[in-house]
Amino acid sequence: MEGMEKKLNAGDMLFDEGDKGDVMYLIREGKVKITKGKGDDEKVLAVLKEGDFFGEMAIIDGSPRSASAIATTPVTMLIIDKDTFKAKIKENPLIEYVLETLSRRLRNTDEQIRLLTIKSEERRIVAYIITRAKEIGKKTDTGIEIVPFTPDSLTHITGIDEAKIKSYINNLEKAGLVSIHENGIIIRAVEELDDYLRYIALKEKFEKT
Repeated sequence: MEGMEKKLNAGDMLFDEGDKGDVMYLIREGKVKITKGKGDDEKVLAVLKEGDFFGEMAIIDGSPRSASAIATTPVTMLIIDKDTFKAKIKENPLIEYVLETLSRRLRNTDEQIRLLTIKSEERRIVAYIITRAKEIGKKTDTGIEIVPFTPDSLTHITGIDEAKIKSYINNLEKAGLVSIHENGIIIRAVEELDDYLRYIALKEKFEKT
């Protein structure tokens, strides 16, 4: 598979978590670390080396980068763009289907693991709503709509009792941050939910002191 070459110096960031991506990478020389979080919260998920490839999920399903990639040594990589990758995959429809299915399952698992590391149940629910709004939310006249969205569907994802989920969502509705309809939820503004998430974190922090 042909592609362009890219070089990085040690410490260079290739992409950041949340960035849009339309290429994947094959390491020819050097090492790249894959991380999540920033500063003291940074966690190294993997250190990749010569012969390893990464970034393929973004060009399979078009989702944002799920982690950051940073060179730990001088690196030489091969860049494989979306069109080249898709052209090769489409030569075999079964492989295309299998890759798209695996990609979706991996992203769902990755998101579930991230949520379960959040100790506060309320913050876990708000973080999930924010993530879904950014990933699949549709703009409407009244805000960002997520469909489908029901409390019972969140139970196996967040590990929280359905009654508690309904209570947290009701609190958001009372605060005017969301509105609920039969099969979905409308977020007035994602930025306001981000602020609310920070408020919960600060409230929990100072309640413990």
